Amino acid sequence: MRRVHICLVLSAMAWSVPRLALSQDRPPAPADTTYSVSGIIRDSARAPIPQAEVVALVGDSVRRVVMTSPDGRFSLGFFTAGPLALRVRRLGYQQRTAYVQVGAQGLPTEVDIVLVAVAAQLEEVAVAVPEGRLAEYYQRKEQRKAFGRFMEEPEIKRLGPVNASDLFRSVPGIAIRNSAAGGNTIRVRNCQPTVWVDGQRIPGAELDEVAQPGDIAAIEFYLSSAGTPAQYMDRENRLCGSILVWLKVR
Repeated sequence: MRRVHICLVLSAMAWSVPRLALSQDRPPAPADTTYSVSGIIRDSARAPIPQAEVVALVGDSVRRVVMTSPDGRFSLGFFTAGPLALRVRRLGYQQRTAYVQVGAQGLPTEVDIVLVAVAAQLEEVAVAVPEGRLAEYYQRKEQRKAFGRFMEEPEIKRLGPVNASDLFRSVPGIAIRNSAAGGNTIRVRNCQPTVWVDGQRIPGAELDEVAQPGDIAAIEFYLSSAGTPAQYMDRENRLCGSILVWLKVR
């Protein structure tokens, strides 16, 4: 009788093991897989380009903006599989847009983008160079218009903004929200751009706090440090953009 009892116990164990294995082999619930996107920006001589702006776009939507490091490298973080456009620009080089397929073959996306240098030479034309406070504004408008947004009094009047911040509502990558203190706040990638008024930096100021549309003679805006004049570079706030306001002389 004792031998029969042992066989029955072993038989019960043999049946229980496969059932446990079946429950453990059940596949986990599906989840979205993400892949890293990184790379390097070089010139035609294969030398790395520092401080180049790299913008990740899905369709017309800006998803991320980074600057290349001193060795020309950048990392945009993680994206789900699918098409992604990388817009690269740096003062002195032709802007380039590269298209990649994130998650191809289930691997991280690594890109090597080459920018072609452009000669900083203007055509020989006779122009009347403005004198006074706005001279540097017009010079930058000619040389850096691919990197910034420039507006003068006639266009500002035509747009008819209620607040100075309304001038930026059509600029991609800008978020404008009502402010409890009145007017609006301007945010670039969830951070506050640096405001300069007549060449003076106004720390922590919102544009609507320092300028009314009717007082503005000209305004220029840079989405990041790419193309920003060196004298108006805020190195502690370089990814948040800069707004340069030139007021009318009264």
